[in-house]
Amino acid sequence: MKVSTLSTGVVLLPLVLAAPATQPIILRNLAVPRFFGAAANTSWLYHDKNYTEVISTQFSIFTPENEMKWENIEPEPDSFDFGPADEIVQFAESVGAKMRGHNFMWGNQLPTWVNSSLTATELDKALQNHITTVMDHYRGKIYAWDVINEMISDNTPNETFKDNIWTQKFGEEAMPKALTYARAVDQQPKLYINDYGIEELGSKSDTLYSVVQGFLRDGVPVDAIGFQCHFTLGQVPGTLQQNLQRFADLGLDVAVTELDINLDGPGNATAFAQQAKDYWTVVNACMQTQRCVSVSVWGVSDDHSWIPNGEPLPWDAEKQPKPAFYAIADAFEGMPER
Repeated sequence: MKVSTLSTGVVLLPLVLAAPATQPIILRNLAVPRFFGAAANTSWLYHDKNYTEVISTQFSIFTPENEMKWENIEPEPDSFDFGPADEIVQFAESVGAKMRGHNFMWGNQLPTWVNSSLTATELDKALQNHITTVMDHYRGKIYAWDVINEMISDNTPNETFKDNIWTQKFGEEAMPKALTYARAVDQQPKLYINDYGIEELGSKSDTLYSVVQGFLRDGVPVDAIGFQCHFTLGQVPGTLQQNLQRFADLGLDVAVTELDINLDGPGNATAFAQQAKDYWTVVNACMQTQRCVSVSVWGVSDDHSWIPNGEPLPWDAEKQPKPAFYAIADAFEGMPER
């Protein structure tokens, strides 16, 4: 090692700079001012240490995967079980995250007592009571509610709404009823219509667009559209961003609410690379849309996904980040896909 001295005889040693510490990638921070979220599930929260660690650090908004669905939160008439949903809300508060409520009007996961034997008047009373009681319980704690979930028909343009108990009893007034009841309870949360298969320019999204235009014209309260984005590998539609933008141009917020990319085959380097590309494409579409407020994945890690053996999420079964994780980070930072 070469040294030098000053005239005073003081020995100077060469300055050695320590290598900068690598900062962990925190997606919730990269997403700002948007939110990065996940569906949270009390089956794993606090019961799976690694799951809990990831979900505690990476996300800024949560959706309860099942805990607020009608069959769980009101299993018997006017008998409410808020315990599991409360656990997620309290967890979100503890990590400084917001909450999305999910959901009020859906044709699935209803308790057995909500059935076609109810008259329209009885069902109407049950719907209003359900929305009012749940929203009152969570007043001031929920950023947005999926008031409407999956009500647009898959058979558009021949049919506008799905055939379920709500449309059977209320016809085309079903969705306005739920949205109007929700707004009457609380003026603050964003009221969402959430659906799948509406991500691309096409018949189903055209139908929803027309329905929403009518709602806005008629004063039906709706603030935002949720695009679920359950995709299979390599099938992210090329018109996703254009479609997000046209709904935003109506003066609505838009959000990716239930994102996952199903490999639908063996997990290998090629598949994971395409999955990463797909995640980047979806997040980038949100980034390019001014009123796209959040991207949420439906779950956290592959072992706890609703899709068995699909390896659809950004973390693997060991809770290690996959290429998709880094692709999401790149998209939030405005970097090109790798």
